[in-house]
Amino acid sequence: MLSVTRRANNDCPSRTTASRTEAVSLRIRDKIDDYASYEFTEPQSEALNIFFDLVQEFESEEDFYSICVMVPKVLFGLDCALYLVTGTLSLQCAWSSDKGAVHPHRNMPRKRPSPLHIEECQGHYYIPIRANAAHIEELPFTSPENIIGCLELFPTDKLAPGDILFWEKYANRIGFQMHNRIVQSAGKRHLRFIRNLAKDIGHNVIVPNMYFKLFFNRLKRSIDQLGQLPKRHAEPSAQSRLELQDLHHTLHNQFDEIARHYEQTSLYLETPLRQSHFEKGHYVLEKKHCHVPTHIIEPQLHQFLSRFEERCIVVAPCQLSGDDPVMTLNVDVGLIAQVFSNLFSNALKYTAVPPGGGAMSVSCSAHLDKDRLGRGCDGVVFTVFSTGKPIAVKTSAKLFRAGFRVGDGSSAGTGHGLFFVKQIVEMHGGKAVHEVRDNGNAFLVILPTEPRQGIGE
Repeated sequence: MLSVTRRANNDCPSRTTASRTEAVSLRIRDKIDDYASYEFTEPQSEALNIFFDLVQEFESEEDFYSICVMVPKVLFGLDCALYLVTGTLSLQCAWSSDKGAVHPHRNMPRKRPSPLHIEECQGHYYIPIRANAAHIEELPFTSPENIIGCLELFPTDKLAPGDILFWEKYANRIGFQMHNRIVQSAGKRHLRFIRNLAKDIGHNVIVPNMYFKLFFNRLKRSIDQLGQLPKRHAEPSAQSRLELQDLHHTLHNQFDEIARHYEQTSLYLETPLRQSHFEKGHYVLEKKHCHVPTHIIEPQLHQFLSRFEERCIVVAPCQLSGDDPVMTLNVDVGLIAQVFSNLFSNALKYTAVPPGGGAMSVSCSAHLDKDRLGRGCDGVVFTVFSTGKPIAVKTSAKLFRAGFRVGDGSSAGTGHGLFFVKQIVEMHGGKAVHEVRDNGNAFLVILPTEPRQGIGE
């Protein structure tokens, strides 16, 4: 015999389960009545079932769009076009079964992105596609009356008066599926961004922060030296005064170095952890006008000077046109600073003796290049060059891919730095390029002289 244990009177879950079960049962009965009142034909009912089956079977966005327009085409001989509301609240045609589709904006000029209700115009029906109102806040944009698209059907002479209700319900099915896909896609982008952000923080924040330990150890040794002076010199002498002056100079320099490093590390830390990045799921630029050579490149290069010296790498005098007003650009200072930090970090790791022999060296230069980013769009080209074995031209395109690394991977690194560089530069409307030179490799950061819409803006 099956034994049943009764729950206590205060056991709410059992009552909640019962009430939910009853609510679902009532909705099922309501739906039975609804479908009976719709009086859909057998082909129409089959169309809804086929649509549901196929959108579960095909995963890509393109396949989904094709299913939406081809079900009316194949089953009813109706041409169809699917329009989507974009982030800028304009309508974009995602898929069409026939070139005879007429965009609602051209057919019916309006300020709204889509008709708010079913409308007929010049032999075409336009049916609004709505999102799930209960979860509208999950969408990455806000659209009037929850409209996320529009379905166009034509010619209207193939439609009977009673067919409009069916196509309205069909548009509702599209809206439900589209809503879920938009949310899923936004979630995937968000997750990818968080994963990349974690790598950016490791590369651009945690590693630079480790140098504080080195700086503080140096400072501690200098302080210890200062503490030994009274023991070694009972009375002040010329020698002790010279040592004190030297120590004062050393301490002053070390303080300046720590202060500069702190300033840059704080910039690195604050930039990737902006709230707007997490809310949007991608980097959000906070631009301001800045003289790039003076306020970005020179401070970043200074961070690496001592480490270049330790590796016996000569830093050639930089040709950055410091007084040229064209070098003042509208950029996100924190993100572009990290771009050049990544380039100097790579130069520190990979600079080698040039193929013809001679000293290892790094240099940086900048110049204006007319029409570099397209006709009428001038670019400022910032070049970081380092000596060593030239990277093969066929490898250049791969350098900016996430996770790609040149060589055997023996040098420390994640292969994420140049991917970050490309991503940020393109968001500014620019380009990141690798060029082979006779004695080494040059990495070019090309930024527009005028504000230009980039990726993600």
